[in-house]
Amino acid sequence: MTISNQRWIWAAIAACWLFFLLETGTDIWFGSQFPGYDWKKESLSYMGQAGSPIEGWVTAWGVGFSLLLLLFSVGFYKTFKQHQWVSVATAMIVVYGLGEGIGSGLFPINPPGTPMTADGFLHNLFSGIGDAAIVLLPLVLMGVFPKKTYAAFRKYLWSVVGIGLLMASFFLIAKYFAPDNFILHFKGVWQRLYILNYHSMLVFLSLLMKRFINH
Repeated sequence: MTISNQRWIWAAIAACWLFFLLETGTDIWFGSQFPGYDWKKESLSYMGQAGSPIEGWVTAWGVGFSLLLLLFSVGFYKTFKQHQWVSVATAMIVVYGLGEGIGSGLFPINPPGTPMTADGFLHNLFSGIGDAAIVLLPLVLMGVFPKKTYAAFRKYLWSVVGIGLLMASFFLIAKYFAPDNFILHFKGVWQRLYILNYHSMLVFLSLLMKRFINH
């Protein structure tokens, strides 16, 4: 591996870890700056709604979110470019980064109880596309990493699929049906566990990349 590629990969690994830490840190900080916000019951998008006191900060982080994942995607591709399906997997990381980052950040949701606007529609559209990409990513990664060589990692990817679908189901039930139920009432909790599941997968990918730097 060339020195140039090694630098790209180290930069991508650093971007992934920074992304993970900042996503957690901004969630905590944004919630502290939004009066009355209850992270257990409210989604992340709620903090960046139109008219929010931190709308500008949420938009700024959306741009940072995208840039860090774009950098990570370059290093990921350079590490595994000889593998099958790596182009598709890289594209999915890019789509997730753009959809849930810049796409969601530039177009805030509408405040609860107000009519849907173009911004709210575009927020849901870009967020939905980004979510679809990250949900499908572990399945595509199974094509990148053959079972014979990466048996343990593929088992982990199956656990990501299962946990992701379960958390997404809880979140959607809580969001659209709002049952008076101790478990399903807290959509903010389920959304954050859903995100943690997939973002942890990206961190594990970065650790896997580290093994190939000196090859």
